[in-house]
Amino acid sequence: MNQFPCHSVRCHLHRWLPLALAVLLWAVPCMHSALPTQLNPHDFARLVQLGVLLMAAAVWTFSLPTRSHSRIFAKHWPHVVLGLLVAASCVHAAHPLVAAREVAVFVGLLLLALQLSRGFAEPDVRDRFLDLITIGAAVYGVIWSLTLLIGAALNQDLFAPWEVIFGFDNARFLNHVQSISLPLAGVVLLRPAAPRWLRAAAAIALITGGAILSLYLARASILGLTVAAIVTVTIFGRLSWRYVLTMVATLGSGAAAVGLLWLIWLQHSSAAMTDGILNSHFRGFLVGQAIDLFASSPWLGVGPMHFSNTVNLVAAHPHNVYAQVIAEYGLPATLLIVWLAFNFLRRAFVNVSRLSKTQPVLAAALTSATVAVLVDSAFSGNWVMPISQMWIAVLAAFLLAVDSNDAHAPVQVHQAQPRIILRGLVLSVMAAFTIQAVTEARDDIPHIHTGESMKKPIGEQFLAFRFWSYGWF
Repeated sequence: MNQFPCHSVRCHLHRWLPLALAVLLWAVPCMHSALPTQLNPHDFARLVQLGVLLMAAAVWTFSLPTRSHSRIFAKHWPHVVLGLLVAASCVHAAHPLVAAREVAVFVGLLLLALQLSRGFAEPDVRDRFLDLITIGAAVYGVIWSLTLLIGAALNQDLFAPWEVIFGFDNARFLNHVQSISLPLAGVVLLRPAAPRWLRAAAAIALITGGAILSLYLARASILGLTVAAIVTVTIFGRLSWRYVLTMVATLGSGAAAVGLLWLIWLQHSSAAMTDGILNSHFRGFLVGQAIDLFASSPWLGVGPMHFSNTVNLVAAHPHNVYAQVIAEYGLPATLLIVWLAFNFLRRAFVNVSRLSKTQPVLAAALTSATVAVLVDSAFSGNWVMPISQMWIAVLAAFLLAVDSNDAHAPVQVHQAQPRIILRGLVLSVMAAFTIQAVTEARDDIPHIHTGESMKKPIGEQFLAFRFWSYGWF
């Protein structure tokens, strides 16, 4: 029961925004496959994401703060200092406006998380959101399964399972999403009041999810989910056994089924799927690039997004968010970001631990997803790709929403002129960057406009994903 009834347009927005986003998160990959667009999935998703972030910023501009949000920013000095350091890093960068655009994306993701958390504070909204993303995952899994089986059966030449992934340029981008979506689907499967068809959808989402993780050898996601299971059991003990065992059973059954199918049939009609489980895919080289960039500018970094300003043979991001942050933002900002993140996660852990006494499944799912993301972040670009960025904002919103009962009550504060001006300025900047991105998307090859000629790729690595799929400036 919502203790703070509200019938204003603002309150309705806070309830409908999460539900609209739940549909969009899985609809975007499907829409890309259905709509006549020349954009590839990454660039299509980027434009959709910018629209979502702009909407979240608009809602935030005209919203009152809540007690929960006020607590986050209770100590102003760390955020002011971080803001100054990030601003200095942008000014110091080779292309300050490009750096500022990256910052604007992360500000938008923060605002999205803040607005979603208001809706998630209401159990009905939270449950409907989980229902919708679970149905979306099940629909995606069914379409993928049917495409895999029909394609393998009808293709006379060697079949390429990598091409079955739709709505994502690479199976890895889907795997980033699964690090969060699969743990949350487990909540729906174990909800006693859920109808049978919905629990069946959750089971399908998890079984097909396990099959996808296994077939495409999603090492970072598998490692993240494995570590998450161990951490969850260690923290919550018996309270989490049912959840963890259910996740292992469903994901494991999907992996076993596709493994058996591979041995019996698919391996004889498919192209090679991997070049070795121990292959690092140049992760060491990319981290080394990040370290070199950090060494060239240790105090302010080379600037947000500016790993992409130095063309290399492999990728426009280091596949490690920790190396990426220190290379692009510098040591002082990185230390402050780590300190703020640690305090946020510490508070979230306290709240989730309290939640485990009444809702152990949800507590275990949030813990699992958080740990999986933190592990995955050391080996992938989950903080770079637009869809996985929004899923991370969703997870942050859940952690924000798990607070005391009155934490999300609107705080009646005087909307002082400086506050109004600041919010209006943030919204205007985000709108300007969105318009700039729409302009860039009209190019034959969408890319960052810097006023200079477009950087050429080295060797055969044409696509190097960052803001756009052609990540170089």
